[in-house]
Amino acid sequence: MATIYLSLSAKADTNPQKEIRIRFKHGSIDQQAKTNIFIPAEYWDREAQRIIIPNFRLMNDEKKQLKIHLATQNEKLNALVAVVQTAFNDADRSCIFSDWLKLVIDQYNFPEKYEPQMEEEEKAKTLFQFVEHFIREAPGRKDKNTGRPLTHNNIQQYKATEKHLKEFARSTGSRDFDFCEIEQPFYDKFVSFLQGKEFTANSVGKHIRILKLMLNEATVQGYNTCNYYNSFHVFTEEIDNVYLTETELQQLKGMDFSNVPYLDRVRDWFLLLAWTGCRFSDLEKVGKTDIKDGFISFRQQKTNTKVTIPLHPVVLEVLEKYNYNLPEPISNQRFNEYVKEAVKLAEINSVEQLTVTKGGRLVTEKYEKWELVSSHTGRRSFCTNMYKRGLPTLMIMSISGHKTEKSFLKYIKVKQNEHAEMMKKAWEDMYKSNK
Repeated sequence: MATIYLSLSAKADTNPQKEIRIRFKHGSIDQQAKTNIFIPAEYWDREAQRIIIPNFRLMNDEKKQLKIHLATQNEKLNALVAVVQTAFNDADRSCIFSDWLKLVIDQYNFPEKYEPQMEEEEKAKTLFQFVEHFIREAPGRKDKNTGRPLTHNNIQQYKATEKHLKEFARSTGSRDFDFCEIEQPFYDKFVSFLQGKEFTANSVGKHIRILKLMLNEATVQGYNTCNYYNSFHVFTEEIDNVYLTETELQQLKGMDFSNVPYLDRVRDWFLLLAWTGCRFSDLEKVGKTDIKDGFISFRQQKTNTKVTIPLHPVVLEVLEKYNYNLPEPISNQRFNEYVKEAVKLAEINSVEQLTVTKGGRLVTEKYEKWELVSSHTGRRSFCTNMYKRGLPTLMIMSISGHKTEKSFLKYIKVKQNEHAEMMKKAWEDMYKSNK
């Protein structure tokens, strides 16, 4: 079994930032390399082989920036370890040479060095030539809506669409496509190909949306003059995502996880999400200076909207537990894994029936509720529970950051019978007030 070891460079110099080194062992293979990831030495846990992300008692701007830096480096390190493991799993063992690990890391850190360079006139010829160019240039591109650089997740989605397009090409016996080949027959066959992978309607729609984005950029840059892609339909389907009721949140809050620290921490994180309406990516960047006079104030990363959220008693209780710092950060992937475990132990296991389109056909599947819980369930629980309590939609939106009432109403998860119960209660309250 392959084993990966991480350590901090022992190089003696005056630089306070030390580089993390990686060692890969499998049988007779034993290779070491630099990662190009640097952190202050005092924030490295030698035994756990991980970056320490501190909870400062007092958070000034300098400490806030340090915390963000460490969280970013930790994310890069986790991604790099995954890349090395995947590269080994995919590699022909007989082709692993002495500098294999160094090459894998260099390809990860500097992908532009390994992309085939195209002459200007070549870029305009085919779809894949432009897609490779598009992805290569993506790290320097900005989101047209926010004006901020594209995220790592954006670029990974582009690469996933490229992968499926190339698989589709191979399935049709093609190596590439001219832009003017991308018409209705291409669209129909590509959609069928994706559906054949048992993708949901939303997953198919995501890849069509990205394909259209790439083709539009090719048109803007003057490489494409065939615009049939404008008529391609992007599939969307509303999914019955779950939320936790206030009773279930109380049930989760009441669990004693003191002997299981990682579950204790992830439960507290979830309660913060469920009683603030924050996105996980926003809340993990909140510092002590953002909490003042009974409110949390910050600017949302996704929408660049500034929001101010009053501190619910449950939020205050959690903050007091951590001396008004947030719990130690955790990656979103680990969070989604651990929160399911916590919710399962809280016996939040009602059977939920979900109907989605998979492979072009409607499929109904049953799950226990805990199986469907993720970090996003916290934010959705907040919005739905506040709506059920009768708070004005616009008031909730001012906290959640939703731009339109239409998008908000699609986001919350209130069933038909719950709407009926809300109306019944409103009528009862109205009748009582008129007596």
